[in-house]
Amino acid sequence: MSIVVKINNLSGPLCSINADQNWTVAELKMALAKVVGVPRRQQRLLSGFAPLRESDRIGDVLTDDQVTFARIAVSAEAEYWIARVRHRSGELSSAPDAMKRDHEVVLAAMQGDKAVIRFAAPELLSDRDFAAAVVAWSGEALEHLLPSWKADKTIVLTAIKQSPRAIRHASDSLRSQKDFLIEAISCSKGLALQSLSQDRIQDRELQQAAVRANWMMLGWLRKQAPSLSNDAEVVFAAVANNGCALEFASSELRDDTALVALALQQSRGAALRWASEARRSERELVYEAVVLDATMLQYASEDLRGDPDIVMQAVQRNGNALRYADAAVRGDRRVVEAALQQAGPHVLAFAGGEVAETLLAEMSCFDIFAEGSA
Repeated sequence: MSIVVKINNLSGPLCSINADQNWTVAELKMALAKVVGVPRRQQRLLSGFAPLRESDRIGDVLTDDQVTFARIAVSAEAEYWIARVRHRSGELSSAPDAMKRDHEVVLAAMQGDKAVIRFAAPELLSDRDFAAAVVAWSGEALEHLLPSWKADKTIVLTAIKQSPRAIRHASDSLRSQKDFLIEAISCSKGLALQSLSQDRIQDRELQQAAVRANWMMLGWLRKQAPSLSNDAEVVFAAVANNGCALEFASSELRDDTALVALALQQSRGAALRWASEARRSERELVYEAVVLDATMLQYASEDLRGDPDIVMQAVQRNGNALRYADAAVRGDRRVVEAALQQAGPHVLAFAGGEVAETLLAEMSCFDIFAEGSA
């Protein structure tokens, strides 16, 4: 669930951050750093008078969606080593023990080579806040963390949100839990499914979770298992997310009136282009589509593009839709006048010759009369 976190400093309001209740405090700090230019490790955040730990979920620890921000000074030694390891990551191996325990120094070194985390102090590797900060910065870095963090659900989900491929580094215990996999797929916009085993990719519950999170995953899944495009339950789940998913449905399902109607609602009419020929000849569906998007008239059947009432609904919303009408309707003065009123004189280029000439002549007479009156 999205929330707006109001950040205050000691002087008053500072800024607002669009966040998610499932973010860790480390993720919030990363976002805040982009706004205020203060590195994560130099930030101290409080909710009320309570300091926030980087591994906490903000939805669990914020009482009123407001946070107090204070800046912490960084030692000259830390600044020196941050600059040094940014230039050459391997220099971390020769850093003093105090620097190998410093979050920012180790993270700066990891920007060049994630594997240098092996030089970090053991107590830092065991620090949950450090693990949370690492995966908030790079989900793939989960690979280099201790096994205990690879089994920590919050840490792993933070990594997967940052990089869906990080699910490959989750513990076997976590990856064996269906509920965890569904949550991981949901928080990664479906993409984590691509990094799972074939038997998991074929799991219908996981497939549905993926298309609910990201309708375009139906296109990817169809390549893995072509028969999936005819699985009504999975396709309906994708279309309920975004009607354009109808593109990936089988010809049989594109002919399903209920599915096409849902697709139109969930795409503001755009899905009509992927409906079967029979459904594009169904008056109620085409009427609904052009009400939502007048330009969808171009995908209606030839008969319905010649239906004055359907065309009228389209041109009253977008006069340019006149170009998609059947020739007979483009010669209907009532329809052409509606298009003219909605979009302006240029639509007469789409009108039937006789009607266009008549209306142009009338408009010219009106202009001459107006000039004479002036």
